[in-house]
Amino acid sequence: MSMTPFRIRERLKKLLGLGPTGSSEGSASAAPPRPKVTLTVVDQAGEEQTFDGKAGDSPLFISGNMAKPIGSGCNDSSCATCRIEVLEGAENLSPQDARERATLEANEHDPDTFRLGCRTEILQGSVKVRAHEFLEI
Repeated sequence: MSMTPFRIRERLKKLLGLGPTGSSEGSASAAPPRPKVTLTVVDQAGEEQTFDGKAGDSPLFISGNMAKPIGSGCNDSSCATCRIEVLEGAENLSPQDARERATLEANEHDPDTFRLGCRTEILQGSVKVRAHEFLEI
């Protein structure tokens, strides 16, 4: 390592919790693990699938690991294909934002009834939703 005036690099690494090699392994700056959350998806026939994810994951993301994932049709939260009805655990979800409401309204879905599976985050605990479209795999 090259020398810098007043050992600035070493001081910065120490302040950032980085070791001498620049690794953050074992340092205080490493992000703590995210808590586990559980998603249950119900289809129109009443069949349920359950899978665990991590706090902050969307229902759409978690369902990607299920045998029958929630359908999606866009990459920018504009189509409402991934719309879901929250059956249980609404208090464990992120608040609905203006973009989500606007997308649901633009696609003629009631924003007081539906959420977008791609924009909603599960913040804690368990959530049970009914999806209306699924990927065929």
